[in-house]
Parts: sequence; C-alpha cells; structure tokens
Amino acid sequence: MNNDPNKTQAIHKDQNHSHSCCGDCCAHTLESLTINSKEISFLKKLVKCSYLPVSRFIMSSSIEEEAWLESLAPVYINSIDDSMETVKEIRTVLSELEKKGLISLDYDIPLQDYDYTQHTKSALFSYFKETVNEGKRNPSFLFDTAEIELGSIALTEFGERVSENIESFAC
Repeated sequence: MNNDPNKTQAIHKDQNHSHSCCGDCCAHTLESLTINSKEISFLKKLVKCSYLPVSRFIMSSSIEEEAWLESLAPVYINSIDDSMETVKEIRTVLSELEKKGLISLDYDIPLQDYDYTQHTKSALFSYFKETVNEGKRNPSFLFDTAEIELGSIALTEFGERVSENIESFAC
C-alpha cells in the first residue's frame, strides 16, 4: 500500500466526489469565524496532504441486520498506540472543523492505495474489539460485532478559502 499523499490525492480526486461545505457556502464568512490553534494546526496538516484518513468504530448485530451503533467518530490516529484521550481530543477538533463547514468527513470514500494499518491495528481499535467481545457474554447485549469504517477528510470550498487566509487568524 502507498502512503504518498500526492498519489492518494490524485486517486481520491478521480473518484468524482465533490467535497463541498454544508451546501450553503454563502452563510460562511471569514469575518464571523472563530478558530483555535489546534484547529489551525490540523487545517495546515490537511492543506499539506490534501486528504487525510479518518475512521469510525461501529458496533453491529449479527442477528438484527438493522442494528448498529456508532461508538466513536471521527477517529484520526497519528500513532498506532494513540490513547483514547488523544483520539478524543482530535475528535473534538475534527467535529468543530466540520461544524464550521471547513472540512468534510466522508466515511463512504476511503482513500485508495492508503495503508489504514494505524487505524485497523491500533491499540484503540483492539481495545474496542475486546470490549464488544466482552459484551457478547451478556445474553441481552445486542451488539456482537466490532467494525471499522474507513474514510477520508478533505477541505470544503470554504475550508480552502479559510486556509488561504489562515495566517490572519489569531490563536
């Protein structure tokens, strides 16, 4: 698998998926935007790489096809041994950036030719699988399967405009 962000970008763009903000870019203005230093730092990383991997942890049922529960999302992992605390901090940053219309989190568009090992083999996902397996011992526990959905993070059109002016934001 290839982790070259430039190759990933080209493949991702060829998927003909448009990353746009919440559909009403006119509602977003640079003047009304408040952004903190952690958000700025992540935006800079995204500008550098164009697209970044994201995942979400899901519990589902092998009995009830319609039963599933998003347990943790968005998940961005820097290191295979990232702690729950670290992942939750990044989750907050990503959720805020998405809420502000700066990024899109697309679980239906995994990055092709990207090695998601940091997510799939992470200590956190292993812990999640163990927790679901422990739950199986309880007969009333509906969710018996731990899954991971792989996706991508991209700047929205508004996020691109903000990133061009990022140095003007006070932390």
